[in-house]
Amino acid sequence: MRVLFVAAAGPHVPWIVPLSWAFQLAGHEVRVAVRPQGVDAVKATGLVTVSVGDEAVIQQAQSRHGGLAYKGTPRNITGNWFARPELLDKELRVGMARRLLAAAEATAEDTVALARSWRPDLVVYDTVASAGLVAAAAVGVPAIGHTAGYTLDFDYRGEPELWEAYKGLFDRFGLEAIFPEILVDPCPPSLRDPYRIPWAGMRLVSYNGPVVAEPWLVPSGGRPRVCLTSGITTTVLDPLTGRIARAVQKMGAELVIAVERADRAGVAESLPDIRVVESFPLSVLLPTCDAVIHHGGLGTGMHTAANGVPQVTLPQSTSQDFWANKVEQFGLGVSIADPEAADELTLQQALETVLTRPEYRQRALALQREVATTPSPASVVNLLEDCAAGADIRTSPLVASA
Repeated sequence: MRVLFVAAAGPHVPWIVPLSWAFQLAGHEVRVAVRPQGVDAVKATGLVTVSVGDEAVIQQAQSRHGGLAYKGTPRNITGNWFARPELLDKELRVGMARRLLAAAEATAEDTVALARSWRPDLVVYDTVASAGLVAAAAVGVPAIGHTAGYTLDFDYRGEPELWEAYKGLFDRFGLEAIFPEILVDPCPPSLRDPYRIPWAGMRLVSYNGPVVAEPWLVPSGGRPRVCLTSGITTTVLDPLTGRIARAVQKMGAELVIAVERADRAGVAESLPDIRVVESFPLSVLLPTCDAVIHHGGLGTGMHTAANGVPQVTLPQSTSQDFWANKVEQFGLGVSIADPEAADELTLQQALETVLTRPEYRQRALALQREVATTPSPASVVNLLEDCAAGADIRTSPLVASA
């Protein structure tokens, strides 16, 4: 069987790697279509990649519609506005949807051409890469959405402005608009809110690339180890980094700063006594840590919790606020609402709270146990094999609906 994965930008690639490799290890042919800026990220996974679209054209198309960080975007949105975007202001909601659809429109021609030439039996697409839906419709095969922890579940049928834009993706190829059969969702079950579309839960499996297991990669023993990371979608948390480092040192704890390659030199130079690692697999580092302090990104946050580690979040955008609210709601750690104004004492108190109060680690460990019981990527492959063979998988016990 041939399976075409359609990825979004490079930072989303790690989310689709476990299922992509599960298909490949089951003996299927896999190719990953991705916009140019994500090609290297896919190549690094060992999967076959195909570049779709022109990066400059994609960025120009998206820039016309703003994004998640609109100027003046409210920072106090509550509830799961990913699953229910109607909680957002209409202008913001429509702008977000049009931004995603603009990227899909700019990559659809190449993605459809790939599908028509390669003839996959199934298309699995990142839910922010709707060109995958068009490709599936073009060759008449099922489309499966794959979330990046959460996804914006727009009610395209319910809003005329969005429906015309969504339908237009298909109209240009003479196709009827379709929607995914189901979503594959690696979000831990207790953190998940129901979507409009049926979904199958899948175990949250880390993918971060290769690493050499050096001697220091063991639990620190006598003193707590704190990891500071800004993930792969946010630059290093400067100027907070220095304040965090001093707060951790005052506690007598060890600090490890995980940054992208471009940020390492500046951080290492300004903090010569701190261990700084670049492009480092958090799946290896997190189990050795007692706490993590980060920007509130979904990937970093979910994998921290899934490793049984309490966290402190420093959200600086609407989407990061979303995860910070989840952290507070489910007792996984604490959030600092205005990190830019946080002084060393505030940061120290937040870290001491998650390190000394056992309920935070207990809740994270409970989530870790929950993740371990979620269906593996291999189980999801079996489900999707049935889908490609024509079965109605929405009746499967692995699939849930709102």
